[in-house]
Amino acid sequence: MALRLMLALLLLAAAGRPQEPARQQNTGSNTPYVEKSEKQFAFYPGGKIEISAAAPGSCKITGWDSAVVRVEMEKIFYYLTAGQAQALAKLYPMHVTYTQTLAKISTAGSKRPTANMEINVQIFVPRERTDFNIKMIKGDLSVASFSGSVEATIEEGNIEARDLGGYFSLMTKRGDLQIELSGPRWIGYGFTGATRRGAIDLKLPVDYSAALQLETRDGKISVDYPEQMVEGESVPLHVLEKKKASAVKEKIGAGGVPIKLMTVSGNIVFKGIAR
Repeated sequence: MALRLMLALLLLAAAGRPQEPARQQNTGSNTPYVEKSEKQFAFYPGGKIEISAAAPGSCKITGWDSAVVRVEMEKIFYYLTAGQAQALAKLYPMHVTYTQTLAKISTAGSKRPTANMEINVQIFVPRERTDFNIKMIKGDLSVASFSGSVEATIEEGNIEARDLGGYFSLMTKRGDLQIELSGPRWIGYGFTGATRRGAIDLKLPVDYSAALQLETRDGKISVDYPEQMVEGESVPLHVLEKKKASAVKEKIGAGGVPIKLMTVSGNIVFKGIAR
């Protein structure tokens, strides 16, 4: 009887203990292998950052209210064991060099990028002004919430741009453009975006002021934007069509600096948004 009572008490005590969380199983090559690193350094507004990405992967740049640049890097390898991924990671290093006015970020890659790896970068920069020169082989680019002089060229990848100012020239040979601007007008020297093969989606506040230039050489343009006042008369934005080409070249609001978007092959959608 005493033995049975002792066993019962032990079982009750075991049932009352909290369970240990299950450990994540190592599924080998079925689980992506990830290496993460970061750098942070003081950087004056008006400084320039050069990005050269030979490895496939995305780049996201966001402005913030700090005279500091923060670079977060992530290497991802698919369908490899941890040992294979670690060996391959050494062949594709990532370099970050910097002073307080100039920084260089580069990723190494082969002439024929492999499908089982990518190197993603997220960068936080001074919002007031940061200049960029960006060259990417394959991957999406996102730029948001800062002003500067920015030139970016992508061989293959989409571009997203929001809440910007200064001078921007963004081009992709194959990919879509998604542009959404804020404020009453563009503050700076203008915005240019182009793709050889891809669609363009443009959103502007309904009371925005700019010299709008949209062009597709093989595609259609759809417009959902308020009518404009021309010589005291309210008229819709006119889409010029010639064979396969379409264009909109109109002043909206009070006019201003040019917003130029062009695709060689693809459709353009232009919509107004409430401020």
